[in-house]
Amino acid sequence: MLDPVTLSAAVSAANVAYNGIKKAIQVSRDVEDVTGQIGKWMTACSDVDNINKRASNPSHMDRIFNGSVEEVALQSFAAKKKIQKQREELKNFITAHYGLTAWEQILREEGKIRKARQEAVYAREERMKEIRDFIAILIATLVGAGAVIIIVWLIFAAPAITE
Repeated sequence: MLDPVTLSAAVSAANVAYNGIKKAIQVSRDVEDVTGQIGKWMTACSDVDNINKRASNPSHMDRIFNGSVEEVALQSFAAKKKIQKQREELKNFITAHYGLTAWEQILREEGKIRKARQEAVYAREERMKEIRDFIAILIATLVGAGAVIIIVWLIFAAPAITE
């Protein structure tokens, strides 16, 4: 669902993980010691990217029920820019302390994490959204059809009752 709370949570998680990585690198820990933090940061980045993609192309139901899609789109754009800045700084930190091969290994690992997350989490969220939208449309259709039936009944049956 497109909402500022989910986006804020993802950005907050990315910031916490990023600050942890930065501190760990500054005290000269090995890359192996910060892999957990890097994984959390990458997961949060993946969430921000997914929210940004959904904000760019919201469903009709999201437009109706989630208020200002434009607000979420602007917030997700700002979050994406913040993540890009963190990624660049993180690349500089890791490359300076551990070399370019460490950064390349991290990028490969990030690709694996994004792919797995796409298949597991985001696909499930998309299916749930489609089910929610289908149910909402079905209910609206049934209510509309019921209203038409009642109106037709009132038009044709009401005069017969009064006679």
